[in-house]
Amino acid sequence: MIQKLLIANAMKDAEAAILKFKDQQNNVRNNREFESLDKEIEFQELEIKLHDKRIKEAKAKVGAKKEVVDEAKERLEFRKGDLKVKQGELDEIVAETQKEEEVLIAKSEKAKSLIDERLIMAYDRLRTNAKNGLAVVGVDRDSCGGCFNKIPPQRQLDIDTKKKVIVCEHCGRILVPASIED
Repeated sequence: MIQKLLIANAMKDAEAAILKFKDQQNNVRNNREFESLDKEIEFQELEIKLHDKRIKEAKAKVGAKKEVVDEAKERLEFRKGDLKVKQGELDEIVAETQKEEEVLIAKSEKAKSLIDERLIMAYDRLRTNAKNGLAVVGVDRDSCGGCFNKIPPQRQLDIDTKKKVIVCEHCGRILVPASIED
């Protein structure tokens, strides 16, 4: 927009210069002055043509951008339709698993009543700080299931005995054996 105004102003300036040079051509004293003014007029006419070309190029770019925007809007509308379908599917899945979730939440609350408050707070802090929300991870292939760092064999034996709560040295997640049962 600003560039278009600048080009329009430059074109007006060039036209004014042409008029000024043509007026000066009427009052020349020799051939050299006339030719010099004639060259200046030609130069200003070329400037006007150049500015016209730039305007046409800018209009072509604007047209191309409008096509891209229209295409993006069409894709957006299509994606909105997909979103509505997926949202409906998600609502169905949430409705199906609602009862199961309530049962699990009740079990969780019952288990929390049996555990020390300090440990529950540490567990909640771990869940909020973990990227994937997992505070308790299994030991898979001698590595932490959260950060995938190797766990020394002695720590693995301590984890397998389940005598105390063992946390990963690197990520701080609670470690449990890979084959743990409910």
